Amino acid sequence: MALVRLSQESDIEDLEGRMRTADLVELKAHGVQARSALRVGLVMSKPCFSIEHKGRCIGMFGVTPEPVDPQTGLVWLLGSDEIQDISRQFLRESREWLERIGSQYELLTNVVHEDNHLHHKWLRFLGFTFIRREKPFIEFARIP
Repeated sequence: MALVRLSQESDIEDLEGRMRTADLVELKAHGVQARSALRVGLVMSKPCFSIEHKGRCIGMFGVTPEPVDPQTGLVWLLGSDEIQDISRQFLRESREWLERIGSQYELLTNVVHEDNHLHHKWLRFLGFTFIRREKPFIEFARIP
C-alpha cells in the first residue's frame, strides 16, 4: 500500500533517475530536465505531494498557480513505472486528491504530450477535457 505525503527535497533525487519514459519524453519536448521540473514542482506547488511505496518516492504531483491568472491552476504529475504496482489504489484515490489540491482554483489546466496515452486515459478518467492541440502537446482543462 502506498501513502501520499508532503514532498521533501530528497524525493527529487529518489525519483529523477526512475521516471517513466513517457514523462521524460514530455519533459524533453518542453526543453526541461527531470531534476529541474521536479524542483520547480516542489517549490511552486502549494503544496507538493509525493507518492511513497516500499520506502521509495514513485511519483510527485501538485498544482502551481498560473502566473498571469492565479485563479487558474496548472496540475501536474511525474512518476515512475512503479505506479503500476499500485494502480488500483492510485486510480481510486486520484479523484479525491485532485479535488483536494484543485479546490482553490476556478480552472485546472495544463498540457500533455500527444504520445503520452496512459496520461490521456487517466486525465479523461479524472474529468478533464482535451481542448486544443499544439504539436507535440494537447491542452486539457477542467472546472473543479
